[in-house]
Amino acid sequence: MNNSPIGIFDSGLGGLTVAKELAELMPHESLIYVGDQARCPYGSRDCAEVQNFVLQICNFLQKQGCKLIVIACNTATSCALEVAQKHCDVPVLGVINAGARAAINATETAKLALIGTQRTIESAAYPKAIHALDASVEIYEAVTPELTTIVEACTNDEMAVCVQKRGEYYHLVEGYLRPLLKRQPDTLLLGCTHYPVLTEALRSVAGQELKIVCAAGEVSVEARSLLGQREQLADSSSKPQSIFYTTGDNTEDFARKGSRIFGSGLDRVKYLSLDD
Repeated sequence: MNNSPIGIFDSGLGGLTVAKELAELMPHESLIYVGDQARCPYGSRDCAEVQNFVLQICNFLQKQGCKLIVIACNTATSCALEVAQKHCDVPVLGVINAGARAAINATETAKLALIGTQRTIESAAYPKAIHALDASVEIYEAVTPELTTIVEACTNDEMAVCVQKRGEYYHLVEGYLRPLLKRQPDTLLLGCTHYPVLTEALRSVAGQELKIVCAAGEVSVEARSLLGQREQLADSSSKPQSIFYTTGDNTEDFARKGSRIFGSGLDRVKYLSLDD
């Protein structure tokens, strides 16, 4: 047994979709979450720059005594997973292989649509991971950078109202998805951890038949399996003590928006300066 925390990080709020799954699957585990909002989004940045950000955050999480680190960001995973794994003294998991497994498990026609940030799509990390599992799968991709910004800027309620009224966000999503839907995929893979927050908008454009999947559930199962193999799962009688950090300058805004994504209140939100 090991009651040390699990470290999770993302460029902003999106990784809380992964943190939520981890907390639900392993309710006795403490979490330390870092949302690097000061430098969000990562998707348009150079990979070398993203690698530096990842190593900074991994160093911080290791100093907090984390027993496992989950890179809950597709861009950071595509640019820096191997670098982080070599650098860190604890296991580091990314989300791309998990997302690939989720997509393969979901599709029945071997036709997938994939949306993600510029860096994630350009890296070809998802096609590589998917084709390693099933070389016959057809993948239709689109770069959808503005979706990350929408999640960081808006509340869930604001997005829901906009979808109902066919407002700006709905039309943006429609513009991204329509060309992909013409290829008749049966599954949409969300290649950014921010995007599950937009599931309602995506569903309103794509319809009910299209399966929408992401990496969060799969990577959570992977994390539990790894900790179990290492005999490092938290004691079932332990009470988790989770902390959430943002590098942005508004911890109250992070707590408010983050609570909606995480599904419960973020009681301990702190500002983190990585320069220090």
